[in-house]
Amino acid sequence: MSKIRVLVADDDSTNLALLVRVLSRAGMETVAAEDGSEALAHLRKAPESFDVVLMDLVMPRMNGFQVLKRMKANAQLKDLPVILQTASSAPEDIQRGMEAGAYYYLTKPFTQRVVLGIVRTAAQDIARIRVLHAEVERLGTPLSMMMTGRFRFRTLLECHELTNLLAKACPDPARIVTGLSELLVNALEHGNLGITYKEKGDLLERNGWKAEIVRRQALPENQDKWVEVEVTRHPDRIAFEVRDQGKGFDWQTYVKPNPTRLFDNHGRGIFMAKMDSFDRLEYLGDGNHVRAEVKLS
Repeated sequence: MSKIRVLVADDDSTNLALLVRVLSRAGMETVAAEDGSEALAHLRKAPESFDVVLMDLVMPRMNGFQVLKRMKANAQLKDLPVILQTASSAPEDIQRGMEAGAYYYLTKPFTQRVVLGIVRTAAQDIARIRVLHAEVERLGTPLSMMMTGRFRFRTLLECHELTNLLAKACPDPARIVTGLSELLVNALEHGNLGITYKEKGDLLERNGWKAEIVRRQALPENQDKWVEVEVTRHPDRIAFEVRDQGKGFDWQTYVKPNPTRLFDNHGRGIFMAKMDSFDRLEYLGDGNHVRAEVKLS
């Protein structure tokens, strides 16, 4: 497995050196920048060479929000995870950042454990996104003429295969595939298999999430549980409806910024799907039914 490569930007030389040292000792490769302008220059020069950007929010010449805005406008940089360091935990500041595309935060002062945890989480997220993009690129356009379709899946492997297939029915598969994956995996893991929020966090921390999914899939009580997906092509949009057989969840706290979860190793995927992948996303009833739409023009 290749080393995680992190671009670290901070105008405070002491803090910059500390972060570089912590990440380097953990086996990661680092590139340092003393302000946002220098960070953006590194990114534009080698857009595909970084896995994570860790930068201070307040910097001279170009602050974190300004760098983020330029990254989101660049097709090669828009999916790269950005971790913003900030001394403020004010909900309005964090909400502004999340709506701009900063889904990871590091509040000063921070511990080594927290730094490494959030960087590894962001690196895992971009690795998953890159795999999804590569897989969807290998497919043709098998569903481009489909008007309606009904599908169901029971396992994680089937979930991944269906995600890629359905994304290719959309005009911008790379944009859709990550959000669609989030909705379908969420229906399987939390809905049908009953993995709680805390359990997932613990599983991810000890790298046991996938093994637990496979274990629960094989349990007798889960053999007849399916996630159902309906797809409808309208003249102006494509609509996805996903239903699982779980008890539902408190979805209202996941479709908007939630500062209490920003420092967890998961829990931001639904909001990211809403902001980055779909033109409309809504949960219905208890949360075991979600509708997402993509505009065709």
